[in-house]
Amino acid sequence: MDDPGETIFVQIPAYRDPELLPTLVDLVDRATLPGRLRVSVCWQHDESEHPSAFADAGFGMTSSVVAGRRQHLLSRRGASVRVFDYAMGESRGCGWARAMAQQGFADERYTLQLDSHHRFARGWDVQLVAMLEGLRSERYPRPVLVAHPPAYEPGRPVPERCDEGYQIDFVGFGGPGVVRTRATPIDSPAGLAAPLRARFFSGGFAFADGRFVRDVPADPDHYFNTEEITLAVRAYTHGYDLFHPHRHVLWHQYGRQGMPKVWEDQSKALARGETALDGAQLGMRAMFAAEAAFGMHGPPPNPSCGSARGAASGITNATPASASRCVRPRRRRSPVSRLRMPTPVWKGAYGKPG
Repeated sequence: MDDPGETIFVQIPAYRDPELLPTLVDLVDRATLPGRLRVSVCWQHDESEHPSAFADAGFGMTSSVVAGRRQHLLSRRGASVRVFDYAMGESRGCGWARAMAQQGFADERYTLQLDSHHRFARGWDVQLVAMLEGLRSERYPRPVLVAHPPAYEPGRPVPERCDEGYQIDFVGFGGPGVVRTRATPIDSPAGLAAPLRARFFSGGFAFADGRFVRDVPADPDHYFNTEEITLAVRAYTHGYDLFHPHRHVLWHQYGRQGMPKVWEDQSKALARGETALDGAQLGMRAMFAAEAAFGMHGPPPNPSCGSARGAASGITNATPASASRCVRPRRRRSPVSRLRMPTPVWKGAYGKPG
């Protein structure tokens, strides 16, 4: 279980986030076996952010251009970090950024999906592997750990251990395809001996077998809010079972007041005529495709033509919540298709590619 050959693929989307560097440093420095970490970052930045900041933070760094795209290969304590370099104007939302980060996947044994603003407990890597493997059984051959982790504030220390536990509960429907959830404390988490069954997915923390990246890849068509419910349904229909950790080994920054948000930047740029990209339209296009998969705009397509992803669009409540009382549906074997999104058009200084 502590074999350094059991590599962990860590995938991180980052949009103009000053917490990215502290997150990367803490991720590596608090791992028991940092040499098994393979980190991939979709770095979306403005002109004030420079790659030299990675070297200034203590990472070894080499830069290159691969297929016309700048990449930075970082190293620290044996961990490797591949940074895919994108100007802020190239961003097409959260789902796209996660898909770009997944370019670095090389069939690692495990995968950890994160955001770009976290802190970690010491030995987080060994603890997550032990927790996941403790769940694996004939009944649950493909467990996934998901959660909304406890909060931290930049500049303030986090405890060495966190016995808090949270489950993700349904709140309501917040719009087309949007399922609103909240984190609810788990009763007596310190007394629990194992993770709990979960119903919903968390984009900001998910730990699973590495093959999850190939079985349930990030969907670049989902701009932001519909990402998590689609991942929950697609994971379940591919034979994965979701669990909430009974103890947490990382923290997440919530709210992030005053920090840049991709939808805010792109809305302003669209109003100024500096971009042709409209995030709201991308989201509606994804929802239309999902509705079509259900036959809401005519006869449904053949399932072999990629309707698995459409069925995972979140416009129904056929989520893993039914797992405890329903027979598992037959696993879908068809590959998950991806729609080709138009390349953004820039004008002026907004998002000039670096």
